[in-house]
Amino acid sequence: MSLIRGNVAFRRYWSARLVSYLGDQLARTALLIAAYDRYGGTAVAMLLLATTAPRLLGPLLGALADRFDQRRLMVGCDLTQALLYVTLALLAPPLPVLLAAVTAATLAATAFTPAGRSLLPRLVGKERLPAANAQLAVGMNIGFAAGPALGGLMLATIDLTSTLIVDAATFVASALLIGGVRGLSAPGAPTPPREPYRQVLGAGLRVVRTSGVVRAVSIGFLVLVTFAALDNLALVPLGRTALAADEVMIGLLGTAYGVGMVLGPMLLARAGGRTRMQFVLYGAVLALGVGTLVTGASPVIGVALVGQALAGAGAGWHHVAADTLIQQHVPAERLGVVFGTVYMFPYGAEVLAYLAGASLLGAIGPRWLLAVSGVGILATLALVVPLLTRALGGRARRRTAVAAVA
Repeated sequence: MSLIRGNVAFRRYWSARLVSYLGDQLARTALLIAAYDRYGGTAVAMLLLATTAPRLLGPLLGALADRFDQRRLMVGCDLTQALLYVTLALLAPPLPVLLAAVTAATLAATAFTPAGRSLLPRLVGKERLPAANAQLAVGMNIGFAAGPALGGLMLATIDLTSTLIVDAATFVASALLIGGVRGLSAPGAPTPPREPYRQVLGAGLRVVRTSGVVRAVSIGFLVLVTFAALDNLALVPLGRTALAADEVMIGLLGTAYGVGMVLGPMLLARAGGRTRMQFVLYGAVLALGVGTLVTGASPVIGVALVGQALAGAGAGWHHVAADTLIQQHVPAERLGVVFGTVYMFPYGAEVLAYLAGASLLGAIGPRWLLAVSGVGILATLALVVPLLTRALGGRARRRTAVAAVA
């Protein structure tokens, strides 16, 4: 983890993402369990939609990262989320108000994400992007792994209010870490800082339309996550019914997924830049699909934990590979809009999954819903492999032609 040891700016950003994800996941787990226990499965689907639908505004919010100071933008987003979760903790509002506040917090998170992903090439250099993305995924996924178990434990032993206060504190800590690094305010490219918003947005969207790599990653995300998101709907009902699990054990299912998301990128961090990211992407889809199938077929909680860990490793590899491919093939000054657009596809897929999955869950139950999820994930390979192979092959041929002319 030499980047974390030797690069102060990267270390602060890495630490900010770790504590933020920790708080986000413990609050998410506690809210999902509390909503299910009080309102039933429909409330779970509505809450998941509130954490997903605002991501469809990714291109519009991503353009902010290409136009304004990224450090100040990220700090503002963190403080906004902290204020919203403190308000939820103190007021304990009814479900409609809860959904509105979670939606607003998700809008802030949507603006934060492209800003963070856009600045990474500037922090570490393009040659170290594979290792940096892997190390960043390790930190984020440590929070992702620990959060669900802590959320279930805190809900069972303390209360929902305390859990949400802790979540708000993690966003404040993230804002302090990011705000202390002045270097994050440096421009990512020679693009004028006051370039008109419409021009920034239009230029970024043209990159999305013309880049074969971006199209391949985006379409893969759309199909993959449409099936993978069904796991989110099925996991709490599977634990409560088929596996007879309490709050703590349900939290551990989420933690097992997060442990896989930590261990998978760790292997990539050790490999550094020697691994071809397209092959990492293909292996990620395979691991995610198989792990989901194992979870659905599990007779006991222990087997479900193994399945979730394997699926989590696949998810961790997929995010590292997708981010690195985009950062390697997109101009730095257009990364905000491109990342905002690319990550609109998985969140749009989640919306589709939650709308269709809520009724499907009631019709076939959590085990069969996980079976549908796993088979659909594996089928994504038939689409992604030829698209990405053709896109990368075309770039290689263009580079060879340019070299021959020179």
